[in-house]
This record gives sequence, C-alpha cells and structure tokens, in this order.
Amino acid sequence: MTSDSDQASAEDTQDEPVLDMHDPSPSDRWDGLAAQLRADVLGQNTAVVDKAVRGRIAETGVVVEEEVVVALIAELSAEEQAG
Repeated sequence: MTSDSDQASAEDTQDEPVLDMHDPSPSDRWDGLAAQLRADVLGQNTAVVDKAVRGRIAETGVVVEEEVVVALIAELSAEEQAG
C-alpha cells in the first residue's frame, strides 16, 4: 500500500533526460559539431576527416551548405595543416 506522499514523490521524479531545455539554433549546432570535430580529427588525413565530418552531419541531422563542409574538411585535414 502506498501513501499519498509516496505517490506524489513518484510522480515528481524525472525518469528520462530533459532534452528540450535549450533548443540551439542551426548555427549553434554547426559550431558545436565543428568544435567536436576539431578535437577529434584535427590533423588527420583528408579521407579520415571527410568521413568523420560527413558521418557526424548525417548522425546529427545538421543542415549545412556543401561549401561549408568542404571548407571544414580542408581546415581540419593534415594536408592543410602541413602547408
């Protein structure tokens, strides 16, 4: 048997993460994704960077222009870092 206070406590618990506390703008989402990629693949070869960038875009659903994607890949790749 549960008391009213036990039932109220159970109703007041958070059993799942709160995902909608802050809805980032598309620009904020891209900036965050680019920062994560800089930490993860900076200085890798172009093929690795390309796969990582395009994979993360697909996973997250971030919408971004192709020229922005190409510019980030160039910025992060080892070939760009070396020269």
